[in-house]
Amino acid sequence: MKKHLVGILALLLLGAVPQAGAQSWQLVGTRAMGMGGAGVATAYGVDAQYWNPAGLAQDEEDSLNDTGFALNAGASLQATKNTLESVSDLTDMADRYKNLASAIDHNGLVSAENLSTIFEGLNDISKLVGQEIGALVDADAGIGFKIKNFAVTARALGSMAILPVVDTKNIGLSDAGAGLQLGSTGAVAGGNQSAADRLAAAIDQYGVFDSLNQLLGGGYADSQSLANAFINAALAAGATNPQITDAVNAAVSNMAGAAEIIQQAASSSGSYADNQTLAMADAATFAEVSLGYGMQVIPGLKLGANLKVIDGYTAQSGVMILSDDQDIKDIFDKAYDNKENGVNIGVDLGAQFNFSRALDRDILFNPQLGLTVKNINGPKFDRPAAPADLDPAIIAHWNTDKYQLRPQVRVGAAVNPFSFMTLAADVDVTENDTLLSDIHSRQLAVGVEINLLNRPTFNIPLRLGYNKNLASSAVSPYYTAGIGLNMMHFHLELAGAISDGTTDVDGTSVPDSAAASLMLGFLF
Repeated sequence: MKKHLVGILALLLLGAVPQAGAQSWQLVGTRAMGMGGAGVATAYGVDAQYWNPAGLAQDEEDSLNDTGFALNAGASLQATKNTLESVSDLTDMADRYKNLASAIDHNGLVSAENLSTIFEGLNDISKLVGQEIGALVDADAGIGFKIKNFAVTARALGSMAILPVVDTKNIGLSDAGAGLQLGSTGAVAGGNQSAADRLAAAIDQYGVFDSLNQLLGGGYADSQSLANAFINAALAAGATNPQITDAVNAAVSNMAGAAEIIQQAASSSGSYADNQTLAMADAATFAEVSLGYGMQVIPGLKLGANLKVIDGYTAQSGVMILSDDQDIKDIFDKAYDNKENGVNIGVDLGAQFNFSRALDRDILFNPQLGLTVKNINGPKFDRPAAPADLDPAIIAHWNTDKYQLRPQVRVGAAVNPFSFMTLAADVDVTENDTLLSDIHSRQLAVGVEINLLNRPTFNIPLRLGYNKNLASSAVSPYYTAGIGLNMMHFHLELAGAISDGTTDVDGTSVPDSAAASLMLGFLF
């Protein structure tokens, strides 16, 4: 019977390997997060139901796998490149953009504000051009009970993606029968000629004169006459000398980033007033009630399975981020106004192998292996239909495909150089999709756990780790740490993660990836 079980499990696991996963592997629980996400080979206790149900199996040497319960909660954020900074900046300039669009539509004079808005906006849009752009937010919370080889858990897992969709076609500063009006090309009055000269020098330095001339409808002989026309128009619109200086400083500092967009859009007939740069939100939340079981098949080999009833919610929304009547900060709430609900079944399988126990003798460093397949049956969930009153640009980017939790396969290994130390590593066998279509996930996780006070009744575990996405260079690696207080039957643990990459949001430098987790438990 045991041989048949081993064979069936092997076939199921191998059959799942070629398929891709629908989302990245979430770092659930403090122990695994503190060790960088390495938990497949070392999973035990209630958390084993998520990381590897084989770890639920008990034998005489398992002092950590006792009956008990645990509460845990965690959250993480991953953002690529300049996503957070650029979306935040574009949202903040929505009112200024409205003024610029109105000036284009009504043959308005270029104001000092318009001058800076043109180049700042194009610079921010340029940062969002290309692949692997977006932000991912994950969260989890659950309570689990373990009784001998069984575990029952109620857990919520949520993911939301924010995907900017940039419009590089509607960039023109003139429109049919309308457009921005510039001033005289002659010398600039009021002591502002030096500002015009700096603007002309930047236009020449970044080679955008021909493109700017075309975007403005043509008619300017050189960069100096164009720069003079900008400044004279701003003066005619009532700009003060300090406003002129600030506007030119903004234009010059953003010229390098805006240059490529300006050059690409020169042949476009679309107006900047009609620019449709937007952000889409795609979200899924799964409430799972699961029953897990692990068994020791032969000495050293444990197998496990986890059966889940999944109540899934999918949601979507979109906002035109250059429109002042829509706020990117409300995108989460807007998403859950458009949601779809469904129920399905999920199955996880796992295996763990301990060489020392299998050979019934001490092996150097006590090597262990683990293998987990999540959602082996690939449960699917419907996505919501797009509301008819949405902007056509948002509807055009609405995702109508089913949300599928495709199988995820992960392998792990662990050794114990000392009785108080565990070294572990995990790697995803499958390259998993995420809610961001251009970003895939294949995690490499390594970590160490050191029990500072290694006593049965009092223990303080310290954990450190590293996690890298092998499938995407746009996602920064991050470093993790965790600590616990395990006293008698009481367990309190914390873990966190932070990336080595940063981004600026509202002038503050913040990590582009971060995570945190908390666990409270009792084991008997």
